[in-house]
Amino acid sequence: MKTYLLLCTALLCLLLALAGCGKEEEQTAQGAETITVTDSIGREVTVPYPLTRVVVSNAYNAELINAVGALDTVVGVDNYIFNDEAGFKGKFKQDQVIGANQGNLNYEKIIELQPQALILTGNGGWEDAQEKLAPFGIAVIVVDAYYTREFQDNCTLIGKLFGKEAEAAELSSFFTEKLDYIKRQTADVPKKKLYFEYRTEGKTTVPGDYFYDMVEYSGAYNIFGDAKNVQVNPEAVIERNPAYIVKVSEPKVNSSYVPPTAEDHARILSELKSREGWDTIDAVKNDHILLLSHYVHGGASKLVGTMYIAKFLYPDQLPDLYPEDVFKVWLEKYQHLPYVTGHTLPAFPLSGEER
Repeated sequence: MKTYLLLCTALLCLLLALAGCGKEEEQTAQGAETITVTDSIGREVTVPYPLTRVVVSNAYNAELINAVGALDTVVGVDNYIFNDEAGFKGKFKQDQVIGANQGNLNYEKIIELQPQALILTGNGGWEDAQEKLAPFGIAVIVVDAYYTREFQDNCTLIGKLFGKEAEAAELSSFFTEKLDYIKRQTADVPKKKLYFEYRTEGKTTVPGDYFYDMVEYSGAYNIFGDAKNVQVNPEAVIERNPAYIVKVSEPKVNSSYVPPTAEDHARILSELKSREGWDTIDAVKNDHILLLSHYVHGGASKLVGTMYIAKFLYPDQLPDLYPEDVFKVWLEKYQHLPYVTGHTLPAFPLSGEER
């Protein structure tokens, strides 16, 4: 009897062990599918396909992931993304914050969250991240979603990573069709002289800068397209006398889905117009000034901003372009947020509305 019991016990242990091995083999088989992608800086990275658990730095990356319907895979974000609670519907909690920004990451927190990959931009510390996270099997993928020129490639990359290829292709087409329309309609039109200013006085955009392609794609003539430094002397703006001015917010106004107040817009406009000598600039004299919130200009790697600038400059040549419609679709369809007004001054109408 004793021998029988020992035999039964041994057999039971063997069956349990075999069952456990079978389960482990099944999990290994299920998790064996991988994909190798080329990221934004040309690195080949192999990751599980599709990614189901990631941490993300940089809001442009988070918005693009959201736009293809994969935000539910994000288990950690930087503080910048976390702080835009309205823009991400309070999805992220304090214990999911992986650092202040991409240059200051909390690797202990990232490891604790057990993601398959960290997605960040090329101007972050990706080399340091790779060194610290590789021993834990966490891949580092560079996606430069803030570069307008790389929008199509980034859509393709994000689509591949998350198994959202069809969604990514549709997103890309939605914007590239409008870019093609702008290019066709303005091809034979003299370019209008534009001064672009980002947040602080004299900070403009030059070739190689994050905002340059947003302005270039609008069909504008950038009056500082020959400059080497983004910081210019305000007197140089007077000398180059732009016919139009586009100003993106200011440091006192947060970059958020919640739009600036009417008082914010009025203050920014008043400060710009009252600068010494600027009353001689054609754009100021003719009230050809467009204010964009930091949030609205950046949508879809700044392509939403491109739509507003193009319509502002060439309303007669672009009768079928409605940037407010584009922004509405970006919010409702791609960011899963209610449409809100107030992100531009002057306001733009939706299609079917009279200005």
